[in-house]
Amino acid sequence: MSEEDVGYGKPPKHSRFKPGNKANLEWRRKRKPVEIADIIDNVLNGLAEYRERGRTKKARRRELTIKTHVRLALNGNLKSIETILLLRAHAQTSADTGVHRLEITDWLPDYPGQTGEQKTREFAARANAEVPAWWKDTNIKPEDKDK
Repeated sequence: MSEEDVGYGKPPKHSRFKPGNKANLEWRRKRKPVEIADIIDNVLNGLAEYRERGRTKKARRRELTIKTHVRLALNGNLKSIETILLLRAHAQTSADTGVHRLEITDWLPDYPGQTGEQKTREFAARANAEVPAWWKDTNIKPEDKDK
């Protein structure tokens, strides 16, 4: 007999690992790594319960986050206003959102008869900023602008 140990759980060395033996591969398979973006999407798309006017409601966490930012923006929080505008810009560039019209009511004019366009232009001029391209009047001819 040879010097190697042979017995229960110790098969002879010449027959231990035969080529092609794929026993128990199911439990040996490694998990694929999960991307961080997928984890964040799963968390934000999960349902959460909240109370509104005494009633318990369910909504997606993403929707609740946006609602919170809108509420804070209406109270004058500049960071929330910036976040909403960035989210809207991102949604417009990454998805087919179509045309949206923003209507602002109950704004206070600086003088009687002032329009929203005039107020925006004057605000931009005071801040030494360029008037945004989306706000420029397309009905004015280039010759009229020089006058």
